[in-house]
Amino acid sequence: MIDRLQNIPAEKATLGSIIMDPVILDEIEQILSPDDFFLTGHQEVYRSLLALRDRGEKIDLVTLTTELSNRKQLQAVGGVPYLTKLGRVVASAAAADHHAELVREASIARQILRYADMLRSRTLNGDYDSAEELLTLAEEKVSEIRPNKRGGLQPIRDFILDHISVIENTRIEGGGILGKSWGIAKVDMLTSGACGGQLIIIGARPSVGKTAFALKMARTAGIEEGSDPVAIFSLEMRKGDLLNRMIAAEAKIPLMKIRHNKMSEGEWRLFTQASDKLYRSSISMEDKGRQALTEIVAESRALKRKHGRVGMILIDYLGLIGNKGRGRRNRNVNRDQEIGEYTGTLKELAKELDCPVVLLAQLNRDVEKGVVKRPNLSSLRESGNIEQDADVVAFLHRDDSEEYVNFDTGEPISKVELIIAKNRDGSVGTVPLAFRRVFQDFVDWDQAPGRQMASRMSEGA
Repeated sequence: MIDRLQNIPAEKATLGSIIMDPVILDEIEQILSPDDFFLTGHQEVYRSLLALRDRGEKIDLVTLTTELSNRKQLQAVGGVPYLTKLGRVVASAAAADHHAELVREASIARQILRYADMLRSRTLNGDYDSAEELLTLAEEKVSEIRPNKRGGLQPIRDFILDHISVIENTRIEGGGILGKSWGIAKVDMLTSGACGGQLIIIGARPSVGKTAFALKMARTAGIEEGSDPVAIFSLEMRKGDLLNRMIAAEAKIPLMKIRHNKMSEGEWRLFTQASDKLYRSSISMEDKGRQALTEIVAESRALKRKHGRVGMILIDYLGLIGNKGRGRRNRNVNRDQEIGEYTGTLKELAKELDCPVVLLAQLNRDVEKGVVKRPNLSSLRESGNIEQDADVVAFLHRDDSEEYVNFDTGEPISKVELIIAKNRDGSVGTVPLAFRRVFQDFVDWDQAPGRQMASRMSEGA
């Protein structure tokens, strides 16, 4: 049986190719580190080749022999005769990258086996607090091993056609935006949509409607059959509660009627139609409660592996993200640093999955005390790291003095401003919205039902 945990011929061919054509070392270094070689002697040869390259010295059998001798490793690798044989292993360096990939593949197999043994040992010895902790540890180790293909310089010619295709599709579809719609046309005009690779922060005080607004984004991105998958991680509310809100917003049925099952026959038909639409949607939900970020990252990656793409990741909310096991806080780490780790990791996840990651956040209480009436970037808790990592920071701000009742239906409607305070790739500004609380939905303020009548009556008074 072939031992797939080591590939000595591939190791020899890789090193021999470098000795023959040292120019390829830069390319091989993108694939292999010294520890990827199985034989210790091969590790030392590779380290010596890298050292010569880094010092700008010529690489050949003479300089390599001298380097290994200076490191007192020459005899350990087999001496001059072995190095001479390495230099003659291949007739050409043309397949060096292929040989390096074979070495890397064997290295990955060894790492998997090593981590599997570690997990087995901890499991048998009871060295864990919960099964969830073991699962999280396993996911962390797999993510450490998994080859990262995104790095390295790429010539523009390698990706410009894909870039042009994305822009061309927006023209053909008539959307005029590069990313997923926020669900409000005026917001899309400011932001060009929620784009792949973006970390989007939406902050608000409690009860302003940030969850409802985020659900509108998710519904807009994923409700149509065949849409890119959308993942909602709810660390506060249950799936059933989120689903009720989405159905209420989609069907325009008062949320309380759904909760208390007080729907009329007509409303029940609308309820079933909206439910069927969500059944066929591409939206997934997770409602574990306080959850470790590693779990969120692992499940998001699994979604990408399963479907090949992800449309949007939504997390509600930042303050409830934990860091170990079942989302426990790390008491030894400053909260500012912890938040920085979270937002930095989520920004990397957005780039890796090429989708927007929408992260909800609670505003500082000083906003409510009148110190800062309108939210700004300093209103975010631990705002330094959040502001640095985020591509877009938006705030929902409600002015209680700007509310009215739709006299045709009796529906109370509040004016809420969406403040785009930071936008790395576009404009900043404020978009007035109408929060239809009974339906848990937002619409453009200019399109709010009954607003014109309410304005006229207010002016007449």
